[in-house]
This record gives sequence, structure tokens and C-alpha cells, in this order.
Amino acid sequence: MSMDAPSRHALRIIRQCVDAEHYRLLPHFRQRMAQRGLVWPDLLAVLEDPAQVRADGHDRYHRPKWIVSGTAPDELPVEFVCVIDEDDQGNVTVFITIY
Repeated sequence: MSMDAPSRHALRIIRQCVDAEHYRLLPHFRQRMAQRGLVWPDLLAVLEDPAQVRADGHDRYHRPKWIVSGTAPDELPVEFVCVIDEDDQGNVTVFITIY
């Protein structure tokens, strides 16, 4: 997989947030995971070896939005949308939806 520098940087931040448990799962994200029969390890597998990481502009709060796609361990294609935000402790990733 080839990524441009901004995508590599975003992936690094998202992974760091997940490793540090510094992330938020919005209710819609949780609902979509359940609807698709996905579990947290599926997202971790995509983060470990994504097929693509692409910028998707900014959300309504002007936070950079990213779409990460890949394949879950059961070969199911997965794509999720997240934003990178900051709080008093540094970067935080907010997971918005998964499909």
C-alpha cells in the first residue's frame, strides 16, 4: 500500500490514540458495528494493515476527517470514518461510522 505523507501521519496519530486508549466511539459507530456484526478486533486489523487511508475534508467542527479502509480477518471489506481532535491530553480520535 502506498500512502502520501499526510495519510501516513494521520494513520500514525490514529494508531497512537488507539494504543493509548485515547479515542471515542460515537453511538452511531457502535450501532453500525453491531448491525454489521463487526467487533473491535476487526477495526484493529484494518488499522494494522489498511488498504487505503484518505483525507475527507473536515467535519462541521473543522476537525480533519479521514476514511480508513481494509479487510477484516474474515475477509469482509471494512471502511470507517474518523476525525482527529485534541483535548487537554493531546490527540484523540473520534470514530464516527463504519461500513
